[in-house]
Amino acid sequence: MGIHTPKWGSLSPARRQAFERAMTISPTSAGGFLIQDYVNRVIQNLTLREYGFMAVMDRRPGSGSQAIVNRRAPNATLAVWTADAVDPTEDSGTYSQATFTYETLATRGTVSRKLMAVGASYADILAEEMMHKAEDFAYMLEETACVGIAGAPANSPAGFVSLINAVGTDQVVDLSSAGPYANNALTLAALDQAIDRVKGASARADLAIVCSPAISRVLNALLQANQRFNDVTEIAAGFRVRTYDGIPIMVSTGMSDVCANVAAGVLPAAASFSGGTGSVLAVVNRRYMWVEELTPTTVLPLAKDTSANDSFDIYWDGAYVLGNSMGGSLIVGLSQAAS
Repeated sequence: MGIHTPKWGSLSPARRQAFERAMTISPTSAGGFLIQDYVNRVIQNLTLREYGFMAVMDRRPGSGSQAIVNRRAPNATLAVWTADAVDPTEDSGTYSQATFTYETLATRGTVSRKLMAVGASYADILAEEMMHKAEDFAYMLEETACVGIAGAPANSPAGFVSLINAVGTDQVVDLSSAGPYANNALTLAALDQAIDRVKGASARADLAIVCSPAISRVLNALLQANQRFNDVTEIAAGFRVRTYDGIPIMVSTGMSDVCANVAAGVLPAAASFSGGTGSVLAVVNRRYMWVEELTPTTVLPLAKDTSANDSFDIYWDGAYVLGNSMGGSLIVGLSQAAS
């Protein structure tokens, strides 16, 4: 066998020189058309998301039109010391029900037939859109868990922060000073106080701290400044997260860092999740707060009624439930600056 000779090797010196010049000049000129660009097969989803609540909260099956929780409040008189042979007084507790209406979150995706055909050489465009749309959908559940306000917008449920906020000042540590947007730095004393207000706080494994990335950085700096080095723990699906005093610290990009504040000691309205400069931190007990699902997240390809495109729906029916009114606490009026 002879020595392999490139196809252009038999060209005249002048033609060969012209070809080499074309290959080495700017790709925008004639030589660029001789080179085929490589298209990366990974479609990048342009998002930055952390799922704090939805990663740590239990999901429980639901039924009917709403989640119903029975609650009991003890009598002011718990019991009375009495003399011998004296009948005790009646000191029964009072019972009530809390309801959480199931709401529906839904979306639709559509991919054109031509786009699927054009992209068939490097990816299944419909499957890619389903996957990324499902991620968008999951984050809407997370965002609502953080800043959801019942009925605003219409058919929206109250998220966990709003549910805790509605209980009253007993479950809120307010660090704001008098005057609008007067926020103060997080302290470990305030965090300990918020933890102590949560029912069952002694069982640290049941608790979780949920905060924004900005407040997570503040908390990390605070722990290092006080030489209280935090550990890590493993949560669902094998994720390892940092802890404070044995409590997992969950970061959520759905937690607001633009809360509007009011005078010190006054519980902020749930509508104040925007328009300000404050942050909020939540401490939750997963035994007493959960996500109740009537219909888990479902992806349903739709029947074709046109040759132009394929469509699919994603839907979920459920509610965020605060089973025990003392199952969580908040710290409000936080600045993003370290103390």
